[in-house]
Amino acid sequence: MNTSGYTITKKQKTDMNQILVTTAIILILSAIFVPIFLLSPFQAQFYRVTGTWVFEAPKSAYLTFSFALVAVGVFMIAGVWLHSAEKFGKLGKMIVGIGFTASLATLILSFDYYHYIDKNGVHFNPLFSLEEKHYTWTEIKQARQTVKNEMGIMSDDKLIFTFNDGTSYSYLLNDNIRKARIATYFELEEHGVELIRETE
Repeated sequence: MNTSGYTITKKQKTDMNQILVTTAIILILSAIFVPIFLLSPFQAQFYRVTGTWVFEAPKSAYLTFSFALVAVGVFMIAGVWLHSAEKFGKLGKMIVGIGFTASLATLILSFDYYHYIDKNGVHFNPLFSLEEKHYTWTEIKQARQTVKNEMGIMSDDKLIFTFNDGTSYSYLLNDNIRKARIATYFELEEHGVELIRETE
């Protein structure tokens, strides 16, 4: 009996499994720092328009990217294990396939998750939206700046806009947003929007 073809095929499958598992482990281990080096440059290149006062990915975009990257790696390992063990049949493979696809889609969508402020108003693209939302300064109904109290220490927390259509969107008051704060507050004042400061 000639078993050389079977041996070669088995060896190729084993090598492919090893490559997939190794790749998955690398994805999981790199989930912490890869978003920092990929998201910002990509978005600056393809989404940032000239004249923005601030442009950034929300903190949740980095977290989403990290979790999605880990999930992709986990489902890759699960797929290899299920394929090798041959225990769970079509249902198990279908669950892994759907999980892998959903994780990969979420990973891709996180590149499209950003917000910015400029002279024309407030702009943001939520995670599960393929269309950027724009609101001019005249469409802002209310603006609130929240302050958090942690162990007696007061610090800025969020800048929250509520628009005429009832939609609300918040910007975490980090260093990037603070750089645009003077210009933002000026536009709010010019358009008759009172900035309400409140403690959470």
